[in-house]
Amino acid sequence: MTRLSQGVIKQILESAYKARLHRLLGRNAKKLVKAFRIDEITGLNLTDAITLVEDLVDVQVANAIQRQGFEKAKRKALLLPHCARSCMGRQCMADFDASVPTYICRECRSDCLVNKATKLARAAGYDVYIVPGGACTQKILKDGKYDGVVGVACGMELKMAREPLRKLGIPGQGVILTKNGCANTSLDLHNLQSIL
Repeated sequence: MTRLSQGVIKQILESAYKARLHRLLGRNAKKLVKAFRIDEITGLNLTDAITLVEDLVDVQVANAIQRQGFEKAKRKALLLPHCARSCMGRQCMADFDASVPTYICRECRSDCLVNKATKLARAAGYDVYIVPGGACTQKILKDGKYDGVVGVACGMELKMAREPLRKLGIPGQGVILTKNGCANTSLDLHNLQSIL
């Protein structure tokens, strides 16, 4: 694509986003959930499956709008949810640094998604933070003086992060968890790698 066409596409996406046209999908989300058997595949009830479809569209549109600015960023951070660690108890060797606030991965388990994601991001030049919640991210981003961020979280957390990122002037990219919850959550490493 040429720069002109990228700019035009970005303007279309921004206009559609401001008009909340992507929310029109919600009216047809029930049909999509049934057609693709999302409720059966994920085990979610119909309402949660519809919310998942809406969140996926919402985050993908926001990612497309922010992508060009994000790609120009020099100093980037990856924010991972601590709930994606393979062990939430004492079996996890991560140390918590309250001054940042983040867990520091000690690479204790090769099957841990947080360990794998941390290695991917560090290889791509990112600083990595394993956060206990969305409230921690503003301090990290301000103190680290980042100009680009990738956040991995549930759809609700990713949507809530937009306004603070806008205020800080930081373009972001979101990766939705493939399994939500406060423990034993999951993420798609291939999706994360394509965003990084």
